[in-house]
This record gives sequence, C-alpha cells and structure tokens, in this order.
Amino acid sequence: MDLLKTSTPEEFIATSVSYLTDAILEAQQGGKTAVIGLSGGSTPKPVYQKLSEEKTINWKRVQFFLIDERYVPTDHADSNTRMIREALLCHPGADAALLAPDTSLPLPECIADYDKKIAALKPDLVVLGMGQDGHIASLFPPVLPEAFGPASVIHTTTESFAVRDRISVTFPVLENASSRLFLITGVEKIALLEKVQDGNQDASLFPASVLMDERTTWIVG
Repeated sequence: MDLLKTSTPEEFIATSVSYLTDAILEAQQGGKTAVIGLSGGSTPKPVYQKLSEEKTINWKRVQFFLIDERYVPTDHADSNTRMIREALLCHPGADAALLAPDTSLPLPECIADYDKKIAALKPDLVVLGMGQDGHIASLFPPVLPEAFGPASVIHTTTESFAVRDRISVTFPVLENASSRLFLITGVEKIALLEKVQDGNQDASLFPASVLMDERTTWIVG
C-alpha cells in the first residue's frame, strides 16, 4: 500500500490528476483501451473536472464504468451518472465511454442488467472513496455477505443518506482491478484510515481493509 499525503486542496487535485493520467496512459500502452471504475461523491468531483482537460490522453480509448450509483433518475441531483457526465465527460474527456446502471428499469432488472454489462470487465484501475462510517462504493457496514459472493453487482441500502437504495459493485470486481486509488479528505477519514491499516480489522465493518495490498494507493488531503 502507498500513501501520498497532500497539504492543500490544490495539491490534492493535482496529485490525483497526475496519478490518474499516468495510470490511464500506462493502461493504453500497446493500443489497449483503459478500463477505469469511478466512484461518485463530492471528493472526486474537482479531480474529475481537472482530469477532463487532460490532452495527453487518447480519450477514445477510455472505458469508464460506475462503481456505485444511487437508484434515482440520471437527471436527478444525487445521480452519480449525472455528476460524472457533467464533470468528466466534457472537454477532451467527452470522447470517453461510460457504462452506468440503467435506473429507468425496475430495481431488480437494473441490477441484473448492470451485472451483465460489467461482469467481463478487467479494470485497470478503480477509484474509491471512504465514508466516515467506513463504507466504500455503496458497501455499508456491516457489509452484506453477498458483497463477497460471485455476483458483480448487488443492491444495497442505507439509512444514513437521502437516497436509500443503491447499486454497487462487489469485492470480486474491486479485487480484480490491476490497481486501486482511494481519494480521501478530512481529519475524520484520515483517523479512520489509521484503523483500516490495522490488518486485524473485521472486513464487514472496515471494508477497505480487504483492499490493503500492494495494488492500492491512498491520496490524502
């Protein structure tokens, strides 16, 4: 595990964009398409906005997919799909492709459809955050046993946020990624990271602990 500490919001954004750019360019070597999983939320948004301006990337060979989504229409203010389209799929980044859950479908069909779409993906990188309660993606503690099972996508719920119903990828998808990048800011999350770094934590309560290996980098602001 690598830990990169930054001192200002500007340094946090610049460090994150540099890491993502390098990861995408490396994944594209040999004419390949870079497959990148994206999380929503307020922390990565300014990073995505800056990344969208990067001209060294061949955006036509970038395939994004959502790591988690709120079960709301794609034009809803809480939609991760909307945020990513507005923040990242613009400027040069407009040429990238995005796979996202079809929330116009009934929830069980939405889950099954998205599972089918991403099951065969081999992510080069997944971008994650961590909530103050320890959740990653929409895998909320105590994490459901299904999150460790064979499905690529599951339905989760939370009472801590306005949108209760969530769509989330599972641990096998995150573990299958060639690399993982956590973006976190704030003293509460940094204190939580110290607990996660303890290898003896219960994975259902500290889900990020499952991913604490040499393929994971944390950028902390």
